[in-house]
Amino acid sequence: MNDLVINGKSKVSGGTFGKVSMDGTASIEGDLECEEMALDGVCRFKGRVRVKGMASVDGICKVSGSMEVEDIILDGKLIAASLTAENARLNGSVNLEGTFNAGTLELKFHGSSKVREVVGGRISVRRGKSARCFHADAIEGDDIDIERTKADVVRGDSVSIGPGCVIGRVEYRGTLEVHPKAFVRESVKAGQGG
Repeated sequence: MNDLVINGKSKVSGGTFGKVSMDGTASIEGDLECEEMALDGVCRFKGRVRVKGMASVDGICKVSGSMEVEDIILDGKLIAASLTAENARLNGSVNLEGTFNAGTLELKFHGSSKVREVVGGRISVRRGKSARCFHADAIEGDDIDIERTKADVVRGDSVSIGPGCVIGRVEYRGTLEVHPKAFVRESVKAGQGG
């Protein structure tokens, strides 16, 4: 399987590759599938992206379709229709039209980020420098620890609502902690009605 290496500015039709390495500005005109990917710069994908291993993004990554990766490390900005990852460590801004599905999610956001729905095992959302707010319609996971987040619904086993959060409803099965500088309109422990 061939590797794809882009240095500078380039346009590629897409395809299946071993390793993908991009340094500069790239436009991928179709679906891309690869074993691992390293992006440094600005890349636009006009299709879906599937990475069987590690995806490392340092810069801006725009995907018009879905993005599926085993592991992702981001330092920059990600815009996509949806994202599925086993492990996601993100430092920057994330905007997804659909679902962010991750086994483990560690997000330190800067500016504003918006995701329709976050589903995962362990979810951690932290405020970075110049952070405004992380917006989500729904957040659902086993272990949830969030701050500076606005969400309609948060569902989990162990839920920690940190400073700056505005949450419509929290549904929890185990424990719930709410910071004094957070607002939760309604909280319901599973099995106790609501």
